[in-house]
Amino acid sequence: MAGSFACKSNAGVAPQEQLLGTMAGNRRLSIGLPAEHNGGEKRFPLTPEGVALLTKEGYRVFVESGAGEGIKYSDLHYTEAGAQATTASEVFRCDVVLKITPLNEQEAAMIRPGVFLLTLLQPQYQSASVVRILMQKKVTAVAIDLITDERGRYLFADILDEIDGRAAIVLASELLSNRSGGKGVLLGGIPGVASSEVLIIGGGLAGRAAACAACGLGALVRVFDNDFYRLKATQLEVSPSIFTSNMHPHVLENAMRSADVVIGTEVPEGGRLGVSYIEMMKRGALLFDLCMDKGGCFETSSCSEAPCNKVYEQCGVLHYCLSSVGSAVARTASMALSNLLVPVLIDLNDPAMLYGHIKSDERLRNAVYLFGGKLIYKELSIRLGLPYYDMALFMSMF
Repeated sequence: MAGSFACKSNAGVAPQEQLLGTMAGNRRLSIGLPAEHNGGEKRFPLTPEGVALLTKEGYRVFVESGAGEGIKYSDLHYTEAGAQATTASEVFRCDVVLKITPLNEQEAAMIRPGVFLLTLLQPQYQSASVVRILMQKKVTAVAIDLITDERGRYLFADILDEIDGRAAIVLASELLSNRSGGKGVLLGGIPGVASSEVLIIGGGLAGRAAACAACGLGALVRVFDNDFYRLKATQLEVSPSIFTSNMHPHVLENAMRSADVVIGTEVPEGGRLGVSYIEMMKRGALLFDLCMDKGGCFETSSCSEAPCNKVYEQCGVLHYCLSSVGSAVARTASMALSNLLVPVLIDLNDPAMLYGHIKSDERLRNAVYLFGGKLIYKELSIRLGLPYYDMALFMSMF
């Protein structure tokens, strides 16, 4: 497949590609959809309906055979929508590659130089060795969860937080049942029998979504956050009578002791909650950590360097520590992602103008973490020990 960029002969700190002056026939983008092979990740970036919208616009879509099985779509569903089912090596040679999790070394080795890569950022799972390969191949990578709209809202991150929060309550309800080895209690209780107690760390979008779902089932919900306006938003969106509190140690300890379910939606300002908090929880209680890709909310969370699917018991508490709780409702999550990604891809349009689009669209530019093989996301460069470059410098050279 023909590349979209030509190389300059002079070396420097700027990316070594330049825009081609013309592209015969204004060729449409080719879009590659590789399968997910990491841990329990089942979400997929495009549904057949999304593919159909793209192919109708003239885009060529290549999907790795079997890639849609996690959301119960067969290769036939995708080919009927206009995609071509093919091998992983062919998928990674497209102009644009869409993937949920960061690439592993095998995938990075297959990717064509100069490819435009879209993934979630997931800094916990970014590998220095993989990023080096992408740097050598002068890949431009965009974190879809950092893309904003015209009002500065992180649409992808927000919808995934909403799904994770609601999915955590669905899973908690199931895990508390006898069928799943739980205590055999309803999350909402019945008249004459006390409801289960749900403690939520963080009053952001994921926390409020979890609170809404838990209150809807009749659970007793407590939300902790040090941000007054987030707690106010929780009461406005969920219920004026919902219990909210700052992260006061004494109040938090009492809530941990009585909670049947604890959900961590973000890492507290003071760092992860220590083992002592987990040790005071009831035996058989559930703990959900929704921040595994950021290092976890709790010291007992087992945060590996790669996406994982881990449920285990520690201190008598069942830890539900997955790379993506939203993978439990992968089809819903994929439909939401597809709805957001299709307009982004249609805007990209001409493969010869990918770099130009980054320069002209600040919302997309701010989501770039690799630009022509240069690492421009400072937090990631610090974590991986790789050189950092200022994106503003590159933009001034166009």
